[in-house]
Amino acid sequence: MNSSSPDIDAWVLFKFVLQVDDAWLISNEQTPVDPQDEARIRELIESRKRGVPVAYLTSSRQFWSKDFHVDSRVLVPRPETETLVEVVLRTARSFRSPTVLELGTGSGVIAAVLSSSMPHARITATDLSQDALAVAKINLQRYDCTNVDLEKADWFSGLEGRRFDLICSNPPYIACNDPHLEAPELQHEPQSALIAGKDGLDAVRQIVSAAFDYLNPMGWLILEHAYDQAMEVQAIMNDAGFVDVHSEQDLLGHDRVSLGRGLE
Repeated sequence: MNSSSPDIDAWVLFKFVLQVDDAWLISNEQTPVDPQDEARIRELIESRKRGVPVAYLTSSRQFWSKDFHVDSRVLVPRPETETLVEVVLRTARSFRSPTVLELGTGSGVIAAVLSSSMPHARITATDLSQDALAVAKINLQRYDCTNVDLEKADWFSGLEGRRFDLICSNPPYIACNDPHLEAPELQHEPQSALIAGKDGLDAVRQIVSAAFDYLNPMGWLILEHAYDQAMEVQAIMNDAGFVDVHSEQDLLGHDRVSLGRGLE
């Protein structure tokens, strides 16, 4: 199986097909499985061997202790992206009723968590992909996120004249020749949501170069990036005129999120 945790993956697939919890599976380990269920489990395991992410096979992914719908139209949410959410929530405390723009929302998990954590905020979540917006809509409706507006946009296109207290994004940040792209799982995910030019920073540059026109005075731009890109992202933000530029670490101690403040 193309996985670093094949036993865990198989366990998850068994629970998914049988619609049982851990306790039931442990106590009924020797119970015969219905032939149809067995065939379905084998089918999913074969797909997993080909590198299809477990989240796609189960149409489910945990993020911020919530269960979200995920399928091949969007990236699988990563645990390190919770760092981006944490930084946005902490920074938003400076604003009474913050207006937030999330660029490239994908599955909508970031917008959904921000919505449930900040019901007093007004959130706009955009994506260029209509397929991604359809998935985001499922998740936003699941958690009754009435303070989120979904819009189709290529970064800032269509948002002219609007300004926000916080702009956040988990943009594509993998270089086009990065050997990690050969990993079987990544080959099943939308490449446009992964790859950003020769050095992986094309999307960051595009966002940073235009962000001032969409930020309120003293507003913040907050970006996730690869574990080894913090210095480059900080330099891009500093060159664009942002102040108080710094990075925040994820749970593994990597500089994962960089942010900067606009001027008064």
